[in-house]
Amino acid sequence: MNKSIDALSEEIDELLLHKLELIEEKIRGNIQMEILLKDGYIELAKAKYIRGKQNIGILQVPSNTDTMISLFDLETKVTNENDNTVQYFDISLKKSNNESDSPGDPIKWFGVLVPQNLKNSQKRFQESVYLATKIANIQVQLASVFSKLKTLYTQKHNLRCQSDITI
Repeated sequence: MNKSIDALSEEIDELLLHKLELIEEKIRGNIQMEILLKDGYIELAKAKYIRGKQNIGILQVPSNTDTMISLFDLETKVTNENDNTVQYFDISLKKSNNESDSPGDPIKWFGVLVPQNLKNSQKRFQESVYLATKIANIQVQLASVFSKLKTLYTQKHNLRCQSDITI
């Protein structure tokens, strides 16, 4: 695959622009993650203030590890793009077919009538889990772009060396 130096330079420019867009998207995601986690902790603190610190804490969480199961499924897809293997992540709530196996909504560990702040806190933390997978996908795309750039820089360097030899 013999490309000219100009064609390689244009492809490198496009990849650099794409890299900058991905970096900007990752920064926006990190800022959004920070906001979600901060809001989640603030809502949790408000719920503890309303119900009292004894009513919302680690003591309400079941201590046996048998009841501790993940509420989310992480799906990893591996694709091959230009001789590079790229992983993509997707996360979803688990669907349980058996009610006895399912721990139900973890918010019920804190009683039947829980403050709205506790529900809001749970929602913020769940959104942060989804956002974390989005940020992980962006990070994988960035790594792919970096490897493509490295390959293109090597090709461009080799072409320059060849053109210097022939001149």
